[in-house]
Amino acid sequence: MTMPEATPTRDLRSVFCERFNCPPSEFEQRALRKCLYFPAQLTAPLLRLIDQDWFARDLAFIRLLGEAKDWKQVMAELDAYHFREHLHPGYARTKLRLRVSARKANKMAFDLFPT
Repeated sequence: MTMPEATPTRDLRSVFCERFNCPPSEFEQRALRKCLYFPAQLTAPLLRLIDQDWFARDLAFIRLLGEAKDWKQVMAELDAYHFREHLHPGYARTKLRLRVSARKANKMAFDLFPT
């Protein structure tokens, strides 16, 4: 994917909420669902029952991504997410993909920011 030329003046959260007609308070949960790998989408309710903090790192990433106002910030957050994931590998998060997909997050940002 190439980076768009235009730079939005609003953050990703605002654009997401406008596009999907949701209040800002629902941004993190809705964006999380859109960015989860398919296995995580299926098991998320069960994972949260077992461990309420299972998606804490993912929600922190979504929160920071929502504050991005341009592609430079989006790419910085994606790089930081990759780095943090390599620091804390785990079978369930890496092999079973029970986490956010950086590729889906990148596509979501690409679709929301004007090109």
